Amino acid sequence: MIEATTLSASLPQSADARRIDRAAKEFEAVFIAQMLEPLFSSVETPSIAGGGKSEQFFNSLLRESYAKAMAERGGFGVADHVKSTLIDLQSAKSAAMLQETLR
Repeated sequence: MIEATTLSASLPQSADARRIDRAAKEFEAVFIAQMLEPLFSSVETPSIAGGGKSEQFFNSLLRESYAKAMAERGGFGVADHVKSTLIDLQSAKSAAMLQETLR
């Protein structure tokens, strides 16, 4: 398996590479947001400080913002594995198309 640092160094920064990188980071951000949900739900808000639907909405925005920031800074490493898998899938598809063309 290719290390993530080697992988990013060997890829040209084409439009496909940027899209793959962005998709992997977005996937990790969604994953992190899901992991943060139990943490946020375990915190009780004093009745004087709010509550209700508005607080739930803003908590989801805050959780999403935290998750995106964490993913941008490296997160848990999920994005590296997703990126590697997407590149492998893209390479396999390109190889299959090349073989089909050569027939």
